[in-house]
Amino acid sequence: MYKPPVFAMLAFALCLPTVGTSADMTNGPLDREGQYVLAVEDEWIAAEIDRDEATLGRVIDDQFVLNSSSGKTSGKAQLIATVLAWKMTGQTISERTVLVRGDTAVVFGTTELRFASEGKQDTKSLLRYTATYIKREGHWRALALQMTRRDGAQ
Repeated sequence: MYKPPVFAMLAFALCLPTVGTSADMTNGPLDREGQYVLAVEDEWIAAEIDRDEATLGRVIDDQFVLNSSSGKTSGKAQLIATVLAWKMTGQTISERTVLVRGDTAVVFGTTELRFASEGKQDTKSLLRYTATYIKREGHWRALALQMTRRDGAQ
């Protein structure tokens, strides 16, 4: 049976009428699905800080692709291995907008990642990101993440 590529399906899904509402940068109202998507993203963030491999494995889809700020791409296993090796001390989301269309959601946001560096001053990365989520078997999972550096990173 023919299965169209995931990104072709994503492009098609984004052209469909909106099923839910989106939150604007002033934290406007979210529908239930938007709230679920952001709750999964919050779990993902907490799992990165806590280096919680089980939660990362659950919220990140098996077909996940990361397009990092350096331009390199990686999959789920490589992302989890990288996160487990980090010494992240915190992460602050300063804005998020979520768009939900059927079983696809896209979150646009900005974040500050803070890392401990042995023998050095702690570092931070300021990023703008776009995260794509897909609903599989009734659960939202991270499918793709694109990150771009913002001014002020150390």
